[in-house]
Amino acid sequence: MNDIILRTTNLGKHYKNRWAAQDINLEVHRGDVFGFLGPNGAGKSTSIRMILSLIKPTTGSVQLFGHDLAAEREKALMNVAGIVEKPDFYLYLSAFRNMQIAGSLTLGRTPDKKKVMETLQVVGLAERALDKVKTFSHGMKQRLGIAQALLCDPQLIMLDEPTNGLDPQGMKEVRELILRLSTERGITVFLSSHLLNEVEQVATRMAIINKGKMIVQGSVADLLKANANKVLVHAEPVKKAVSTLTAMKNVSGVTVTEEGIIARIEPKFAPAAVKGLVEAKCKVFSVQPRHSLEEYFLEKTGASEP
Repeated sequence: MNDIILRTTNLGKHYKNRWAAQDINLEVHRGDVFGFLGPNGAGKSTSIRMILSLIKPTTGSVQLFGHDLAAEREKALMNVAGIVEKPDFYLYLSAFRNMQIAGSLTLGRTPDKKKVMETLQVVGLAERALDKVKTFSHGMKQRLGIAQALLCDPQLIMLDEPTNGLDPQGMKEVRELILRLSTERGITVFLSSHLLNEVEQVATRMAIINKGKMIVQGSVADLLKANANKVLVHAEPVKKAVSTLTAMKNVSGVTVTEEGIIARIEPKFAPAAVKGLVEAKCKVFSVQPRHSLEEYFLEKTGASEP
């Protein structure tokens, strides 16, 4: 489970007077749901295009399943499928016919009916197989695009902003599909997104990119561990609450922000901290954990919003 199936080394792309991506060093392990995070325009799509050999890097190299992409392109991409930005279809044809056409281009032959229907079943579209794609919702089209990518039975699938523009139900459907691909089919998923909450729910490992450069990479659990004890306290009067918390031996890092009072409190000491505030005649409205991926992202990028 720990073998690296995708490795990029100093990967970069330069356009005229700017770097779209620079020094991207990724390591994706077999079995990962790998979140590739960054604001819009950070260089995520450019990096994915280089990995999929859709554009040529200015610097660096890509290895897929032990094969150098530049020297052994066919072998490197043999077990890889991907969707960059959004999938395209023949809207006046059925989902089934679109799958046949996509399969003939990918496999070099028209896939048989059983294979097409099995793949549509995986993404929850078997019952709509004969419906024209123009009748599909945006979320259904995203799932149909993933179905097309699955026709070649990839070991690694790369999805560029797969929930972009979806409503909450569409996001849920795609998120659940990604988890099924990982847990039930053993597919390694590389998922780029700027929707941090979505990625936090599915990713096992992640990398953050900002302004074309990598900032951090690692296990989601390990990276968030640093802020595991950070909480947001809403209490009044604020001055008294701050002085009370500061005096507690199991509380540290007490600061006042626009959101409220930020402090570091181990979960087992939180009840005692609340009790101490109440005994100090403070009104406690809420105590919320702040170790989310969004908090970590904003801390690392220094951004005001993702």
